[in-house]
Amino acid sequence: EEEKEAIRKGKEFYEKCKEGKNTYNLESPDKKVEMKGVHIDGESLGSGISTTVVDASVEECAAHEFAGLNSRTKIKKRKEHRVSDVLVEHINSHSIYFFSTRDLGIPGLALREFRTKVTWLKKTVDGKDVVWIVIKSTNDLQDEHPVKSGHVVASVHTFWVFEELDRKNKIPQTRVTMQSQVNLHSPIPIVIMNRLGARILAATSVLRKLLDKSREIEAFDRQKT
Repeated sequence: EEEKEAIRKGKEFYEKCKEGKNTYNLESPDKKVEMKGVHIDGESLGSGISTTVVDASVEECAAHEFAGLNSRTKIKKRKEHRVSDVLVEHINSHSIYFFSTRDLGIPGLALREFRTKVTWLKKTVDGKDVVWIVIKSTNDLQDEHPVKSGHVVASVHTFWVFEELDRKNKIPQTRVTMQSQVNLHSPIPIVIMNRLGARILAATSVLRKLLDKSREIEAFDRQKT
């Protein structure tokens, strides 16, 4: 029931962002990834949204994000982006705890701890596969893994949606949407927050490039002609 409730709240967050009218563009590092910020009515924090299409199945996309949280390769890459002290604990086949510490690269700003619970769910909607992944802050494991001295706990709510599309030249296609809202619990200029937001949303670009099969698609096109 707790997992279903997490997904339900994630979907609610997703719909609020989709319906938000107060939007603004964020600079995307990838021309094939659309990024924007949105302010939801009644909320003080802004949210970021990125959308792209990936040349892979829904299952493959979701597996890269969920299983990849604990992969050695991704942990190594995170360290290159000032992410350290990664802790992953298995809850069940659909949920894990994922804790990490981030240096935001802003002089004088304390390290931020992100303590989250990650849950995924797959369903078939109108004949198409859909996978949802919700990453949300949790107060669990405070005794087992207390907050480190001098660190500040940040809050985050991230929601991934992987939607099956029609194949392109026999290659699976998935629309990937990532929405994220972060509270660093410190007054930070909007310009810097937008920059940090775009950095978080760039995960969709990383996924797109990793699974890119544009050459295979182009080869099929050439064969047709």
